[in-house]
Amino acid sequence: MLSRTFSLVIGLIYAFVSDASSLGDGAVIRITTWNLEWFPNGSPKRIPAEEQAKRIAAAADVLRPLNSDILLLQEVQDYDACARLAEAIRPHTYQVAICSAFKGGEQQVAILGKEPAQAAWAEPWKSMEGVDPPRGFAFAWFKIGNENIGVYSLHLKSNLIMRGNNEVETAKNIRKREVATQQLLNHLRDTIATAISSITTVIVGGDFNTNKDQPMFASEKTLSTLTDAGLSQLHGRLAIAKAGDTPGQSRVSRRDLRLLV
Repeated sequence: MLSRTFSLVIGLIYAFVSDASSLGDGAVIRITTWNLEWFPNGSPKRIPAEEQAKRIAAAADVLRPLNSDILLLQEVQDYDACARLAEAIRPHTYQVAICSAFKGGEQQVAILGKEPAQAAWAEPWKSMEGVDPPRGFAFAWFKIGNENIGVYSLHLKSNLIMRGNNEVETAKNIRKREVATQQLLNHLRDTIATAISSITTVIVGGDFNTNKDQPMFASEKTLSTLTDAGLSQLHGRLAIAKAGDTPGQSRVSRRDLRLLV
């Protein structure tokens, strides 16, 4: 069992296929997304190296049997933490395609894959009309079999309120997620569709910190903006796992993706 600091909030995974006819039948890609919560320390405070090693080993023990092709991680400290995790998951061999280095914190986003990435980068969310979302997204392009797949790992603004009026601060948090989502779609349209037209499948996964099922998010446009843009939801609802549960995993079959479009 993992410690309570490993409790998970597992985000939705969405899929968008720009050219369904290019997809083969029957092949399966396994993708896991996991918010590791201040990994490998468990909090903003650094812990001794031996305690970090225990947390890395515990995470590896969860991921190893899943045997995913691609891992989307959130709240990782840095590239070194990702590399140590990849090493700990052996005998499966993972490469760190990208780990962000956003300023002002150790809640980075990362992508690991069994196949080497053709290209990868990360971008912070941009301010818009005075709205300044924290963190950003990581992106990697993989060629798996005959398919070119683009994968995003992201972590949208949490619902944490430290001070101020709850209603006002909740509205601000929602707006930060909505602004970040629009930037993601702009990147998909202006960069991926234009510069890497060979990518026919895009997966967006991570910690979205919102849920269509809860009244407090009823007016939020984060998820509807994604689906209105053509992304198809693979999970029917936001999954919330308890401490010790495994991270969210999707068996993304190409046949399924065709049906979702």
